[in-house]
Amino acid sequence: MMFFVANLFVLSFVIISTQGGVSVHNPFYCYSEDPVRSWTLLGGVHAPYEPNRGQIINANVSTCNPSKFWMLGRHGARLPLDTELPNILDTITAIHREILTNYNQGRTSLCASDFELLRNWEFDPNITMDVAGHLAESGWIEMETLAQRYQAAFPTILSSTYSPNDYLFRSTDFQRTRVSLHAFADGLFGVNGSEQVHFEDIPEQDIFMRPYQHCPLYSQINAVRVEQDAFLQGPEYQEMVIQVSAKLGFHNSHVLRNREVALLALQCKLEQIWNLDYTSPFCTAFSVANAQVVEYSEDVDFFYRVGYGRPEYRRLYENLMCFQMQDMLRFIQSNDANDHKARIFSGHVNLILILLNFGAFDGDVPLTRHNFAQQSQRVWRSSELLSMAANLAVIRYDCADGDNDVLFLYNEKPLQIPGCETNGVCKQSFILERFSRFLNGNCMEMYCTNS
Repeated sequence: MMFFVANLFVLSFVIISTQGGVSVHNPFYCYSEDPVRSWTLLGGVHAPYEPNRGQIINANVSTCNPSKFWMLGRHGARLPLDTELPNILDTITAIHREILTNYNQGRTSLCASDFELLRNWEFDPNITMDVAGHLAESGWIEMETLAQRYQAAFPTILSSTYSPNDYLFRSTDFQRTRVSLHAFADGLFGVNGSEQVHFEDIPEQDIFMRPYQHCPLYSQINAVRVEQDAFLQGPEYQEMVIQVSAKLGFHNSHVLRNREVALLALQCKLEQIWNLDYTSPFCTAFSVANAQVVEYSEDVDFFYRVGYGRPEYRRLYENLMCFQMQDMLRFIQSNDANDHKARIFSGHVNLILILLNFGAFDGDVPLTRHNFAQQSQRVWRSSELLSMAANLAVIRYDCADGDNDVLFLYNEKPLQIPGCETNGVCKQSFILERFSRFLNGNCMEMYCTNS
């Protein structure tokens, strides 16, 4: 037994790149005793919003008067999707039983406290197909407190008294996005404040909020997953699969499959976003180094799906967001006294395509199957960019000279737009000129084109 453990340690002593430098796989890592809870920072598109947001909104970056607020955001933390839940129920519960057997037979390297978490785990019986994909309670809190922070920063725009003349709310036709808006409205107007709010009707074909779903070219391009699949079959990911399997007592011909490890990671991340104070038992399967590999696999995936990974289709990816860009630009340009003061939209992770237009996260060497070890300082990190409740807020400040200031915040942090100030402030004239093709374009003709 000691010989096996010693050799396991030698084989597993693999250097993994991290945000802060270098991490080494430790087969005896004890998640329940880690105060950092690394998965909350490495959860990719399932990361919680709280540890990845900016901590202070500086509303005084301009001496001008804040007058308009525009926000495009992702829904808050959710329950498993209807495509995920059956696999979780079948696969996770089966693996869970085997882990308990493996531990009792001395085949795992789980610490005692991690095993206790696993031994006492039961799947929440309240999570059924009827509520699959719905907003979690923690997601409600994310959206409600997000609204409260923006209101505290911009009280002259985001009034605590609702008026349909001041506010526009629009979501996609999913429970998690609709209820996210209700939570945001409660954050602004108080408990049950959303009951008085008019939410915009949602068309059956929602090209405005879900343009990527109505663009065959985009679907065709994203069906090709060369780099993503290659990384999953590559040495770093396969070594991670072996290490996770060994941690849980699955050796030799019993090593877990990619799909099974991915489900373990998903269950870990979901349980962690439902309660940040909870220690998800399935996170115990992964060392910090393992979590870094899982995160990078998502980074590569979304780098090509909604990021900078396909430069030959860069214009298509930008054009997909024509409707949102046009709405935002016309909103900040208009001086009509009858305009809303705030326009707030709730959608999905793909809407982050809008960021490509600003070039704020375009500083990386392309993420590939080959350069994981060289990407420790990458800008494109899905946990930070694509977390639950991720949001872009645009605030107009009215200036006396007519060239207004426009503040861009992403996840409550200043967006670093080339040509603008480092504090996220741009001149309105600069933004309108730079994106004039959206301001004056025909989005129905543009949104699904690569020119």
